[in-house]
Amino acid sequence: MTARIVVLSGVRTPIGDIGGSLSPVLALDLATHAIRGAIAAADLDPSVVEYTDFGWVAQDPRATNLARMAAEQAGVPYTAPGTTWHENCNSGGAAIHGLARRLALGEQQVGVAGGVESMSNVGRYLFGGRTGGQLYGDLKLVDGLFGALTDPLVGGGELAGLITERMVDRYGLSREEQDDIAFRSHQAALRAWDAGHFQGHVLSVEVPTKRGKSTLVTRDEHPRPLDRAQFAQARPYFKPDGGTITGLNASSLNDGAAALVLSTAEWAEAHGIHPLAELVAWRNVGVERAYMGEGAFKVIPPLLARAGVSLQDVDLFELNEAFAAVLAAAYRHLPGLSPDKVNLWGSGISLGHPVGATGARQVVDMVHMLGHRDQELGVTTRCVGGGIGGGELIRRL
Repeated sequence: MTARIVVLSGVRTPIGDIGGSLSPVLALDLATHAIRGAIAAADLDPSVVEYTDFGWVAQDPRATNLARMAAEQAGVPYTAPGTTWHENCNSGGAAIHGLARRLALGEQQVGVAGGVESMSNVGRYLFGGRTGGQLYGDLKLVDGLFGALTDPLVGGGELAGLITERMVDRYGLSREEQDDIAFRSHQAALRAWDAGHFQGHVLSVEVPTKRGKSTLVTRDEHPRPLDRAQFAQARPYFKPDGGTITGLNASSLNDGAAALVLSTAEWAEAHGIHPLAELVAWRNVGVERAYMGEGAFKVIPPLLARAGVSLQDVDLFELNEAFAAVLAAAYRHLPGLSPDKVNLWGSGISLGHPVGATGARQVVDMVHMLGHRDQELGVTTRCVGGGIGGGELIRRL
């Protein structure tokens, strides 16, 4: 019999735009801040943490095994191991799943899981310099950010946005419905911020500026009061001739981190802690690479089946808006999915999509959304480059 997994706390940083407010802060420091904040929000001493799992896509040598380094910087003892996960857009979710399995199997009783990305600080790479035998001449730098957003096995190497245009054709999605989803996403995020729903769990980040000064970043940078006409005026980006995906109905490129403290229900009870929520179930599925967006909604039926829950039983959903087309196709594939329950605080298009952090960010926001709305069941899912879907079912306690 496996243990029940509960959420003791969940926090995140504000999400910054690429080259924006959080760009001076490296992924390691964003992760450290989130881990420290999650432990403090759970009112625990860092010494009780037994394992750290953290997602990060664009990994680089400045933080080897970031999960371990960030945890130690946050005060977690060296006796607690750590693992860094790379599962593209599901990296933060994979970290949660990984820690949950450790707890369920009794390997540990309490730990931290989360994810981070600083897309502003993704490197440019020089390949072939060690083994190419090139003694003279120029060498080409390759943009690691474009590499992270490209599937080399589709069409000889295509960006995720161009891949998603295939899904637009498969499901017969219109430009108008995609723009409507994107417009509603920004409106929802702005309403949630203005109502104060994020303030309690979004950690301010102190960012160094010139001459030794600093500024405090307190709010997501990307949600904007755009009017509907602006979406219609945007030009297709990935497929200029006949395409439907634009810079406004696709997610942005971002920086941010999120972290949760997870434990077994038994450990929480023994320590007199009332958890925020239970992680009831988690699931991954595989889909065709050329239709990778399907992962965000094709994971929902097997996820719910694992928990014995119907679509109608779920109170709130967040399907990450890597592209508005993902959500538009979800409504086609799952006719019972009600827009009145979906992305009520915004998602990737408005809040942003710091890829390694997104899965954890979704779970953090969902835990608090259930609390604010006094509702019970929430589902968080995301599509994943390479043809994967990942998701979680959360119950408020």
